[in-house]
Amino acid sequence: MRKAGSGNDGRKEIPMENIKTFDLDRWSEPDEKRQVRHIGMADAKETFEKLEAHLKEKGMLPDEYFLYDMDLRTKVKELPDFDFALCVPNFGSSEGVYLDIDLIYSDEDGGQKSLRFATGKTLREGADAFFWMSRIAAECSLMLNGRGRTYEKHNVELVLTEEEAEMLACLSEAVQGRAEDPGLEP
Repeated sequence: MRKAGSGNDGRKEIPMENIKTFDLDRWSEPDEKRQVRHIGMADAKETFEKLEAHLKEKGMLPDEYFLYDMDLRTKVKELPDFDFALCVPNFGSSEGVYLDIDLIYSDEDGGQKSLRFATGKTLREGADAFFWMSRIAAECSLMLNGRGRTYEKHNVELVLTEEEAEMLACLSEAVQGRAEDPGLEP
């Protein structure tokens, strides 16, 4: 991660983070012509555990649950050779906001199939909860669809609880008050 500091033009540099996505494809050793072939995909349960650990490390694990769903519908241990992971937050029939992660792949006839991979849930409700689960969905999509690539992330995220937002507003008012009254001591 690049440190924040001043650039050559005096502006502060925005911290950069390299995000390495999950490499889910398995490849053969190079043959005599130095060619490799696709021999399969990563283990499904291990991939889920890796995603769960990644979300936990980032402080993004849904607070109610995050469950591996693939074993319920298939005995296959390997991920399907999926075209993309569809990560969708939605309001369910019960309280809270859900996150559904489906793997979309092509069948032998060229049609598209969907296989549920994981489900997450928060008991929080409303727009803030939906936006939070959307952010988690974006993180899952990046990690599963990136196919081992590394991406640079330049923006700074700031997500505050209500209490933190109130404290920041109070501090901002205090700083502005101090700036407007030069007679106040630091």
